[in-house]
Amino acid sequence: MPPRPDRSRTGATRSRRFPFRLLVIGLAALVLTSLGIFAAVNPDLSETDGDVQVTRPEGRPLRVLFVGDSISYGLNAQLQDLGFRPLMVDALAEDGPVQEFHKNRAGATTRTVSRLVDVPENLDLAVVELGTNDVLDQTAPDKFALSYRALLNRVHTESPGVPLVCVGTWGTADETDAYNDIIDHECAREGGAFVSLYDLYPIEANRGPAGRDVFGGTSDRFHPNDAGYRAIAEHLLGRISIR
Repeated sequence: MPPRPDRSRTGATRSRRFPFRLLVIGLAALVLTSLGIFAAVNPDLSETDGDVQVTRPEGRPLRVLFVGDSISYGLNAQLQDLGFRPLMVDALAEDGPVQEFHKNRAGATTRTVSRLVDVPENLDLAVVELGTNDVLDQTAPDKFALSYRALLNRVHTESPGVPLVCVGTWGTADETDAYNDIIDHECAREGGAFVSLYDLYPIEANRGPAGRDVFGGTSDRFHPNDAGYRAIAEHLLGRISIR
């Protein structure tokens, strides 16, 4: 802390007070700028790190929308009910009835799924899991951003203020960073929470093995298995607070 000025020396105090304030303001600006730069370059910091606050309605079921691709579909799970979506619905239903709406298209990009989904009114929660096929199809990032933004806008047009959970892509960080940055940014624009799956994909026990008879056909080494879907469900539920 700087020394307190001698209040008996009124003239000296007045002559030094203004530069001192400038110095404090300048230092504060420097600190804030440094923090902003740090947040921009640190991949562990998300624009939407907060939890999603969901209010359970009285007199009707909790209305939840899932929009996604083969991951939301549950491809590679031993049974369809073991995908992350049914697991989440079961968990949410422990404290009251749930009315689920979903549109999943295996192998489809965000633009394709966005055209297919019929967004209901009066939703209480929306979970969007898209982008993995845009990575695989190498959709131009600017086009992906437009499609993702348009979908979130539609959700909030039909159900204004509905809490959003935006799920990151399934894959390695180096391949999907650009797309996850877009998902994070667009989700933040709509007040939602981005949830990365980076920590789950590298765990080999969450994927494969290939060649098994599973829901949707024969398993591969890319999609989540039962353990992977369970981990995804727990990861997402951990970011949702229902009151």
